[in-house]
Order: sequence, then C-alpha cells, then structure tokens
Amino acid sequence: MKKLRFESAKVLNVHQNTIFNDESRFKVAGCGRRFGKSYLATFIIITKAWEKPNSNFFFVAPTFAQARQILWEILKDKTRNARIAKKVNESRLEVTLLNGSRIFLKGADRPDTMRGVSLSGCVIDEFATVREPETVWQQVLRPALSDQKGWCLFISSPAGRNYFYDLYNEAKVRDGWNSWQFTTLDGGYVDNEEIESAKHDLDERSFRQEYLAQFETFDGLVVPNFDRELNRSYEEIQDDDTLICSFDFNVNKNPLGIHVKRGKEIHLLDLIYGSFNTDDAMEALESRYPNHNKIFHTDASGIANKSSAGGKTDISIIKSYGYKVFNLRKNPSIIDRVNSFNSMVCSTDKTRRYFVNINLKRVVDTLEKHIFDENGLPSKKHEYFDDVFDSTSYCVWHYSPMGSVKIKTRQR
Repeated sequence: MKKLRFESAKVLNVHQNTIFNDESRFKVAGCGRRFGKSYLATFIIITKAWEKPNSNFFFVAPTFAQARQILWEILKDKTRNARIAKKVNESRLEVTLLNGSRIFLKGADRPDTMRGVSLSGCVIDEFATVREPETVWQQVLRPALSDQKGWCLFISSPAGRNYFYDLYNEAKVRDGWNSWQFTTLDGGYVDNEEIESAKHDLDERSFRQEYLAQFETFDGLVVPNFDRELNRSYEEIQDDDTLICSFDFNVNKNPLGIHVKRGKEIHLLDLIYGSFNTDDAMEALESRYPNHNKIFHTDASGIANKSSAGGKTDISIIKSYGYKVFNLRKNPSIIDRVNSFNSMVCSTDKTRRYFVNINLKRVVDTLEKHIFDENGLPSKKHEYFDDVFDSTSYCVWHYSPMGSVKIKTRQR
C-alpha cells in the first residue's frame, strides 16, 4: 500500500500527538479555542481511512454548513497533497481515496442523512454544541459503528456541563475510552500576548471556558458580575445621538431597549415595555424620540414573525419607518449571547463597557435576579426577565468582542 506523505510527529504538536497516538476506541477531547482541533481531526480521519481500505468514515459537525466551513478545504488539501485522493464530490462533500475508502462530511442537524451506513470510524467536531447530542450519538452514530467495531473521536470546546461534559468524565473510567483536556495555549497556535489580550475582551467565566477549556457551571445568576454602582450610567440622551434600539419580538411585551454608544461603551438609557405589537412599540418610540436617528438590532425571528394586523413582518414594520435593521440571519447560541453580554458587563481584567440607567427597574431586576434553569439556560419562568435580557443582549452581541460587528453611529 502506498505510504502516506505525512507523519503525525512532524505535523502535530506533542499534545495533539497524545490524542493521535492513543489506542482507545473512543476518545473525548475538551480543548480551548484555536487548539487545532479540526487540524488534528483531519489527520486522524485520513490516517484511519488509509489504513482500512473500502471503508466509510464520517466527519460530523453541528451543521452541514459548519462541516463545509471547518474541514472541507483542509480535507481536500491534505488528501491531494498526500496523493491519495481518487475522487472529490463537491456537492456531497465526499472524498474517495485510492484504496476505496470514503470520507463523508455530515451535519448533526440532518441525522437522517447519517442512517443506514456501516462506519469504520467517525469524528464529531464541536460536540458540545450539537443539538440533541444524545440522540445523534446513541441512536444514529453508535449503532453505525457496531458491526465493524468502529472508533469515534469527540472533540470540542466546552459549553457548560452538558452531555459532552458527561462523556468526558465517563471516558475516564470506562474500558476502551479515554479523555483529555487541553488549553488554547497547549495548541501552539496562539501566543501568551494574545491570551492576555483576550482577558480584556471576555468575562472570567467565558475566558475559562473558551481558552482554558474548563467545564463551567451555568447555574446561579445569568449576569453574576453586574453591579448597580459600577455599571451605572450617568449619561443622558443628546439631540445628536443615534439611538441603538434592540427588540425582542413578543406579543403583549415587545421589550425595546434604547441605547447610546460612548466610545467603546454601550449605555442602556431607556426601555419601552408592554406594547401590544411591533406597530405599537414603534409608535411609542417615535412619540418619545421623534427627531433622533435610530438603528435596530433584533431577534432573527423578526424576518418571519407577523405581529401586525396587516400581516407584515416585524422587521418590515421597522424598515417602513425608514430605519436600518442590523438583523442576524441566525441568532447566536444563547450561551454565546450570555458570554458576550457578561464580557461587556465585566471582563476578566475588570473592564466594564456596559452601563444602565438604574432607574429602569425591569432592567436592574433582570440583571440582578435572572437565573439559569436546570438545563443550564436562562430561565423563562419569570414574567419578564428572559424577555428583557433577550432584548438587551441582541444589541450587546453586535458590539462585544465575540460579535465583532463594526457599525457606525453618530456619537459624542
């Protein structure tokens, strides 16, 4: 058989090689961002596929689009450079090797596309963010490995103490399993200077999770570091301010936060709450601030939601007033949104960039009392906490280091 043109010891660092060379059938690796998870996964799946001719292998990402984005170019590049690629199918994201083995890229959001295939091995990347991970693993992928006694690598940055966390701990005590925990710095791609810079951009909990690969407990307060004095805004809305408005579309509530930008700081200075629908909320906003330029950050569902009597979508209603809507095609995950919000409230190096008018009782109550539920997500049980937090955090996401969206506003 043709020899591969790469050797793991020459292309992987010592920590990546620890995972690569381990002979456990099932491996669970919790790694910080930019550790080189996908790079490692590529070499593992190519090596295993070349060692076992005429076999099938899956690389699974949380979504099919992510699989294309994360691995496709790397996979094509490495198999072609090693001169072992026979056929590349761009539409189905499949590579057939010269030995007859096939590597398929799959999305965990399409579990039915993974059924009925006998697998020799698979990699599940960013497993902590897979929706319904137990179903994907136990009902779809694990049975597909049984007849060939195939292997699996679960590799991900942590995202709370969820099913990935359970597997990580179980792997330490189960026969045929093993698990590791490596930081961003262990990967060798990010230097100390950048790590220190990240402390300025993230809150402590997010930094420990994203860079130190710690399994953080998402319980207790959603915004643990809010301080009504240290995060108190003394700003006032000026005539030449651009009002940064954030919507959470909910009939009979429709919380609408009104912010201004001061340098790198965001100040929440007003809240309109309890409007019957988006039309009513916009009329209340125009009545209160008739002469200000305004931009909007909203819940992505506004593209489809129709809260007006005429059947217009929420976003089309806002645009009908002549304002710009910076709407994401898809909302960030709730945990990413929580992390970005906390990074603005108080970063690891104690920098605070989010401030509120403490006379806004619903806002202050939310930031001081909103808690996680038993699933590690912000609780929906209170009358308005979740709605107010969603409204404000949609805005904060755009201006946080995690959102990294550059939007120009007129400001003092």
